[in-house]
Amino acid sequence: MYRDQNVRKGVVIITLILGIVFSLGEAKNYNQGPDVDDIYASIRYSAPMYEWEESIVTFENEGMTLVCTLTIPQTQKKCSIVITLVGFYGTRDGDLNPTTGEKSFKRISRIMAEQGVASLRVDYRGTGDSEGDYTMTTFSTQISDTMAAVDYIKSELKHQVNSKSIGILGFSQGGLVGSCTAARDKEVDSLVLWSATAFPAHDYEGVLSKQGIKDGLALQNSESITLPFMVEGTYLFDVELGKGFFEELFSVDPLAEIRNYNGPIMYVAGTQDIIVWPQPGIGQTFLKYHDGYEKLVVLNADHVLKYWEPVPETYDDAIYWSTAWFIKTLKDK
Repeated sequence: MYRDQNVRKGVVIITLILGIVFSLGEAKNYNQGPDVDDIYASIRYSAPMYEWEESIVTFENEGMTLVCTLTIPQTQKKCSIVITLVGFYGTRDGDLNPTTGEKSFKRISRIMAEQGVASLRVDYRGTGDSEGDYTMTTFSTQISDTMAAVDYIKSELKHQVNSKSIGILGFSQGGLVGSCTAARDKEVDSLVLWSATAFPAHDYEGVLSKQGIKDGLALQNSESITLPFMVEGTYLFDVELGKGFFEELFSVDPLAEIRNYNGPIMYVAGTQDIIVWPQPGIGQTFLKYHDGYEKLVVLNADHVLKYWEPVPETYDDAIYWSTAWFIKTLKDK
């Protein structure tokens, strides 16, 4: 009798283990179902599937209130959700295209929502409507804010979206932040990187100058410095930064981080990128250090993927490729 009970217990345990193994294998088998290329082809020029609604939401992280925009498709199901991360000195809605009258990251959220993917656009501390000022910005503070956004989705948005299906779309510096967040937070299920920096010191030398970085490293901990942001000799704006930002140019390594992320990753590269370069070599390097389901999308585009075109067709290509990726790799509930 005792031996029979042990046998039955053994069978139950083995059955449970096999069930877990098979379920995990099925969840990670991205070869099933439509290919990403087919999904992209089916949605690229299709009519919107859903209407959507936006709302302003807030949460606390490390004593500061962060402000975000939540965009949710009007569907009968709980949709997957993507956290969108802007680049250096950006705010959650992005820049305004004067011809279309639409801001860059709001356009991403709109198009994804029309295809059934929710999004959360984040203002890091010190940017946009969030508390703080930009002098406190480091890669680590932005990673912390993004991980707090994941926690917020898990705890507060579970009745509105599928909080068990979370993606990240990060542009430029936001790609570095997204890479590190995905590597450190196992709740991130899928990742898309646009023009993401792989070698921070190299890339920021091109826009803040070598001397600017040296001066930033020489600051005292409580000091800040104002530098011009330049692209190939063209002045764009001034930015005030603290010492921590400059130190992390050399201490945060997105390629080392991405080795710890095994989920699906898409990298979107512009061959004319003069800020994060050379492309598509940088995108290929990210995928070289990543182990798992992945795709490189190469566009004839600059760093911002030709967003400023009067009709931003190339930029929209990036959005639809990313949306197709999330449709493929994230699951609605």
